[in-house]
Amino acid sequence: MYELDEDSIITLTDDQGNDIDFLLLDVVEYNEKDYMVLLPLADDEGSEEDEVLILQVDKEEEGEIYQSVEDETTLQAVLDLFEKSLPVEEDEDAPGEN
Repeated sequence: MYELDEDSIITLTDDQGNDIDFLLLDVVEYNEKDYMVLLPLADDEGSEEDEVLILQVDKEEEGEIYQSVEDETTLQAVLDLFEKSLPVEEDEDAPGEN
């Protein structure tokens, strides 16, 4: 499917014709569709640090088409799947085996 590395940068063009660079964090499959999880690379004052963009990937004969996802249930499900795929950091203060 997709191979991700640290240099997975995608440039998208917004409605005003501005190019915006994103780091491709992951591609998640949900309900037999692929969704890209993207992190904006620009330091916009209006965006939050942890804010990600999720786009549906549709495969056409001409290539891939990326569509915004409006359904809140789908967005949350994709985000949950993405978060589950992240490595778990061990908390040094957490009770554990001694």
